[in-house]
Order: sequence, then structure tokens, then C-alpha cells
Amino acid sequence: MYRVAASSEATLRRFYTTTPLTPAPRTPLTSPAVRIQLSDYVKTRKVHNGFFHRKFTTETEAAATAEEELPLKYGMLYFDNAYPLRIAWWDIRYSLLRPGWKSLERKAKNELVPPENGMPFHFKIGGIEPRLKDGGMFVHFSYVHPSSYTTKEALKEIESRCEQHLISHGHYMWFNFQKVRAFLVKGQPFLEDMASRYPNKKVRIEYSGDLGVEGLYTLFRKYGKIVDIFQVPPVKDMPKQAIVQYTFMRAATSAKNCLHGAEVNGIEISVTYERTLKGNVIWTWLSNHPRLSVPLGGFAVAGVSLIVFDPIRVFSMHAKITKLFNVNEYPILKWLRKETIGRLTRTPVDSLQATGWREREQDEEKLRNWLRNPPQTFAIVQGPRGAGKTDMVEYATKDKTHKIVIRCDEMANARSEGEILTNLAKQVGYIPLFQFMSTLNNMMDMAITATTGQKAGLSATFEGQLKKILDTLTIAIQQTSPTRNMSNISPEAIMKKIEMTIEEKARRSELSPSGGSVASSAVQSLSSKKASSKEEKAKKAKEESKWCDPDDIPVVIIDGYMSREKGPHAKEFWTFLADWAAVLVENHVAHVIFISNNVTASKPLSKALPNMTFETIVLLDATLDSSMEFVYKHLDKEEYGDLTQCVKTIGGRLTDLELFVQKVKSGMGPEDAVNDILGRSVIEVRKNAFDFDTTEKKTLGWTPIQFWAVMKQLAAHDVASFDELKIHPLFKYDETPFSAMEQAELISINHKNGRPYSIRPGKPIYRAAFQEILSDEGFRAVMDLESTTYLDKEEMTKVAKWEGELRELSTLLHQDGSWLFGGGRVPKEVDIRVKWLMKKLAESHGKIEKYEQEMIQAKKEVALLSVNNNNSSSKHASK
Repeated sequence: MYRVAASSEATLRRFYTTTPLTPAPRTPLTSPAVRIQLSDYVKTRKVHNGFFHRKFTTETEAAATAEEELPLKYGMLYFDNAYPLRIAWWDIRYSLLRPGWKSLERKAKNELVPPENGMPFHFKIGGIEPRLKDGGMFVHFSYVHPSSYTTKEALKEIESRCEQHLISHGHYMWFNFQKVRAFLVKGQPFLEDMASRYPNKKVRIEYSGDLGVEGLYTLFRKYGKIVDIFQVPPVKDMPKQAIVQYTFMRAATSAKNCLHGAEVNGIEISVTYERTLKGNVIWTWLSNHPRLSVPLGGFAVAGVSLIVFDPIRVFSMHAKITKLFNVNEYPILKWLRKETIGRLTRTPVDSLQATGWREREQDEEKLRNWLRNPPQTFAIVQGPRGAGKTDMVEYATKDKTHKIVIRCDEMANARSEGEILTNLAKQVGYIPLFQFMSTLNNMMDMAITATTGQKAGLSATFEGQLKKILDTLTIAIQQTSPTRNMSNISPEAIMKKIEMTIEEKARRSELSPSGGSVASSAVQSLSSKKASSKEEKAKKAKEESKWCDPDDIPVVIIDGYMSREKGPHAKEFWTFLADWAAVLVENHVAHVIFISNNVTASKPLSKALPNMTFETIVLLDATLDSSMEFVYKHLDKEEYGDLTQCVKTIGGRLTDLELFVQKVKSGMGPEDAVNDILGRSVIEVRKNAFDFDTTEKKTLGWTPIQFWAVMKQLAAHDVASFDELKIHPLFKYDETPFSAMEQAELISINHKNGRPYSIRPGKPIYRAAFQEILSDEGFRAVMDLESTTYLDKEEMTKVAKWEGELRELSTLLHQDGSWLFGGGRVPKEVDIRVKWLMKKLAESHGKIEKYEQEMIQAKKEVALLSVNNNNSSSKHASK
């Protein structure tokens, strides 16, 4: 007797197995033949609906006895806006916004469905069945209709009453503020919970018959506005298919839940969601259009880097400059350390302790005075290795609050471009670097070039990455500089502000109490800043623009500049550093100090900052008194006695003195330590000056006999004249060999009035090493022989040249000696030229005779040494 479209067994059983129903007033039906008498019993039956076997307890008390027995029937309504739609597995709205079962059931009975006493056909709600993915719910109901009504008419009346109720009351759901709609379920819904299927705007209809586009439109239009209806071409032995696309997804969910399994003119239809592979469509488009997708992807990555990572890098560099995360630099900790540990273990700190000797006080004061001026040029601190340049600069800038140090030795010794960039980024705080992305981009660029034939532009060059790091560092330095907004102000105006600031600081220090501590003053200044910022920010900014504290101007120290001129991208690296430093100085942002042992370091700096005079500080070796003071500071004078001769031999080079002290402390005697250092220096000079190391195929910038001439002069005197050596026949006025020797740190050229003036050994101990090499009779004889042989050849070349000129002049005379062009006598000019040539021939012949005598003497010495060596070898053999 009962036909159930679709229902939930648990829901209906919960409702229909409750206590016996009590009579309720019913709305009179239009047919007078319907009359109901209630009885006091219930009857239980099983109904098979085609999908499930369900047990229902039906109310027969309302229809047990009547003039016309009316059957109890069931139906379902679908409400389409009960839950949020779940469109994918990652959609969490459904978990966060879904209402509870009981609250939804209560809302359905009290708000969404009209009251039972206001519904026809003894309408009664049986329960709800949520459809979580589809965002709706089924409402099960029972009804009784007289024979004057067909089932279709009765269900249409119930659906109409529900629609009118929702329209009149305007029910909206709180999670999307959209109205709730009600539809009668005409088919048998497919209750599935497959994880791979989600709602879609398109539904696929399968049917066996002839519906047509018009029939489909009439059937599906009531659930929402349709965009298009597409009939799939038929396939043999397969049901016909059509695709209906809605404007909104909830219209598709309503059609799917209400029409699946319905019969239309004897044709059963099946409704499912159309699966669209959006990810595959997107990927297909990207793979088919690499010329567009690859640049767009690069722009996206660059945009993310610019928005997300660049601020992080600027903050990291700013923290590196200001020492934000260095707890040892916090003022309160400095004050505590000073007032506690400092009072117990206080030791005087002067220039001698920091830099090694007292001669540096003038250079330190010169550098401090330069730092008190506004940035407008470079400072170059030059000197040989081990002269204490870095220690002196660090001691002179120890009070600077904003300081960044770039140590170029790590970059100069790097083996690849990536290592150079990694070391630089680590020193300046450029975090994160993502160096591996550069390699990946290069590989992708090569692959795209191979496939498309065009470069994608993903690969980043070494110059581009280096420029990006330095540009980011510039932004971080500008944030800490008090002169960042003074690029258009003249240095004189900035200097006035600095002088006013220094005077104001001195005045405030005089007014402050003598017992005031650093911590209290810091707290007072901080509180005043907070108060002023709260009261008047504009006034504070105007007040701050009047002052410019020189201690707050950032200082950039580039240590080891041009330490190596050869290497991967060495030239580009030094050029970029110079150009970047010039930008900082020209905009008055920061002071830049270059520390270099390369005498040619000023050349690229002059190109980067032309027409500017640099502040140049040249550090020399210490005097004997300072060297003795340094040694006795580390060694006990009473224990080791007089070390004057040892220190004289070693000289005033800080690294050599430290090595001497270290060897003596390790147990060696002072003389043994000096001999060991001297032996190492002799080997170093022989290897670097005379190219005896054949394992390294290198070309010297000088010849061995040229350095031999310089070495003989420096071994005899502390200082050799540059001009005297320059006019030596071995050099022929060429300064290039001297520059190469200085570059190799074998000699040191002293300048006077802007020109080379004198030559010293590259290290003080090299003078003793030169003397030790000259004491080797065999080597000295060989080098003298080689030198005189070269000079003899040069003079012979001159003689041949002058003899050839005399021979050409003789062709202008007759055999009797008369002038070829008449007149009898030889012209005066020709006679003078002949006399001059004869004089030069005489001088050259004298030199040749001298050189030949020296060559004979040198050969005798070499032969004598060879005989002595053979005799000594035979004596050892006989023994």
C-alpha cells in the first residue's frame, strides 16, 4: 500500500515509534466525502523502496475506521541552504560553520516548514536527513489525501505551502546571508559520500528515451538559472547523455538531489555531478605556453621575494650594523660591567695596547678627526702586511655605534662565484640568501633555451647578485644614518650641524651631575623621547633635524681591499665595491675606510670617485725603542737578558715580533728563534724573487739580475735611492719592475711630494736575508756572472750600432778624405758627430774590458768553488 520515494530508516523510526498520537485539529478538506475517525491502536509494517528494507510504525489510528479509508503516504522536501557547500577536500568552511543536528532539526520544524495545523492532508514531519557535501537537507513527512486529490496534486500543494511560507518569512542562513529554498523530491536520491566527488555547477543527465533540450529545460529550470544545455553525441548501446550548466552551484545540488531517479513520461533519469579537471586544464595551458608562463612565474617569484624576503634582509642587515642582537653592546650591560668587574680588574687601555706602539697615536688621531667631518671622500690606510693596519682602524672606530666590516680576504680566497656571494652575505647579514636558487635558475634557463630556442632570463649573473646584496646593504645603512636626508645639502652645512651637536653634547655633559650614570642618562633620554613623541611628533622631527651626531654616522670598513688581483671575478668585485662606496660617500650617507697592502689600490678608487683627494694614512714599521718595549712587554727582561741585537735583526714588523715572542716562549733560545725566522725569510726571498720554484709556472715582472742589483743596494744600505736604481743599465728608466717587486712585497717604495723617492726592504728582516744570500759565494758569483754577461752584451750592441753609423758616415767621403759633395773640407757638423761616436766607442770599450775582467773573475770563483766541493766530497768518500 505504501510507496516511499526515499527516506532514512533511522530518522523515520525515531519519529514513528514514539508514543501514540493524539488527535489534532485538521484543516477541512475541500471534499466533503473525507471523514476520519481515530482509533487507539497502531499497526506496524515493512516497506521495500528499492534501495533499503526499512521498518515503519504507521499511524492507523487516524484511518482505521472511516467512511472512506485513506492510506498514509510519505514524501520528502529538500532545503538547499542548510550547510556551507564543500567544494574540495581542503574546504574547511563545512567543518567550522555547520550547525548541529538538533539545532537544524529544531529550525526545520519551527521555522522552515509551516506549522502542521496550517498544512493540508494531515501533514506531519518525520525527521531530517542532512546532505553535508551538498549543503542541504531532506525533510521527511507523512500525509493523507482523499481520493479527490491525486498524489501529484497533493505533493504540489504541500510544496507550494512550504515555498509561500519561506517567501513570506524570508529565512536567511547566517553563514552566507542567502535565502533558503524548498523543493519536492521527485526521484530517489543517490545517498553517497565518496571523497573524490564534490558539487559542481554542471550536472550530467543519463536517460533512455527522447527528452530533448526543451524537455530538459522545462524539467531543470525551476532549480535555478541555466547557462547552457549540451547534449552529448550518442554512443551505440549506451544511454543518452546531456550536460546542464547552472549559474550557481546550489541550483545544481538541488537538481541532483531532487531529480535523480525520477520518472518523466515513463523515462527514468539519472543525475550526477560533472567532473571537471581544473588542475589539468591549468597545467596544460602553462605547459603549452612556456613563453608566457615562465616569465610570469619568474615575475611571481621576484614579487614574493620583493614583498616578503627583502624586508627581512634589510632588517637583518640593520640589526648587524646596529648590533641589535649583540648583548655585549647594550648600554645597561656595559654600565654593569664597568661598575662591577671593571672596578676589580681595571687595566689602562692606551694606543700601545691596541696597535702595538706609540707612533700610531698621530695616525689614530688623524683618522678620528676625519671621522668627525661629514662623509665626502674615502680614507685609505695602507702599509705592508703585519703593520697593524686593521688593529689601528678598529681601535680608532671602537666608539662608533653603527659600523659594518667587510673582510675581503675571505672573498679573494674563494674558489667560486657562489662562495664569494655566500661569504659577503654572511659578513653583512644578508639573510636569507637562497644561493641554491641561483643554480636551479641557471639549470632551468638552460633547459628552456634547449627546448624553446630562446632564453627565459631566469639565470642571475654574478654581477647582478652582487649588486643586489650591496643595494640592500645601502638601504640598511641609510636607515641608520642621521645624514640620509642630506644628500642635497653641502658638506659645509652638515659640518655646522655636527659642530652644533658636539657643542650641545659638551654643554649637557657639563650640566649633568658628576655622579650620573650611563644607565640613568639613557633612561632619561628614552623617557624624554617617548614623551615628546606622544605630545608633538612634528616638533620632535624638526628638533632632530637640527642635530647631527658624528658618532651616529655609519662607518664602513673594507679590510683587505685588492689583496689579490687575480681570481674568479676579482676585477669585477673590486670595481663594484669601489663604485658602491662612492655612492655612499657622494650622498653623505656613511664614512668608508679602505684598508689595503696593495700600493695600486688607489687607482680603481680614483676612477670611482674622481676629482677628490683621499685621506691617506701610510703605516710604517716601528722604531727600535717601540719594538723593544713590545718584546719586553711579553718576555721577562731579567730572564732573557739584552735582546737588542735580536730585535735589530728582526726589525719593527709586528707579525715578525709576535712570531719571535711565540718561539721564545715555546722554549727556543732568542738567537735560535732569530736564525729560524731568518732562514724562513731567505727561502721566501729565493722563491719569490729568483723564480726557483719550477712547480708553479709563473712569470715575474722583473728579471733575476734586476732584483740582484736592488738587493745588493739594500744589503749595503738601509735605504736605496729610487732614482739611482732607475737609471741603472739593467732597468733603463723603466719603473715597471719596481712596481712588480713592491706588489710581491719584496721591497717597499717610499714616496715624497707625490713621487717615488726611496726603496726599503719589503720586511725589516729582509735586509738580513739579503745579506745572508750575498754571503753565499757560489750564488753571488753566478749572479754576478749573469749580470756582467748581460751588461757586456748590451755594450756590444751599442758598439755595433755606433760602428754602423761610422760606416755610413764614411760613405760620404772620397778616398782622399775630401767631402763627397765638394768643397774639400768635411763639414763641422759631421766632424763633431764622428768625434762623439769615437768617444762613445772608447767608453763602451772600457766598460766591455771591465765587464770581461769581472766575468773572468766570476768564472774563476765558480771554478774554485767547484774544485773545493769536489775535494770535500772525495775526503768524505775516503773516510
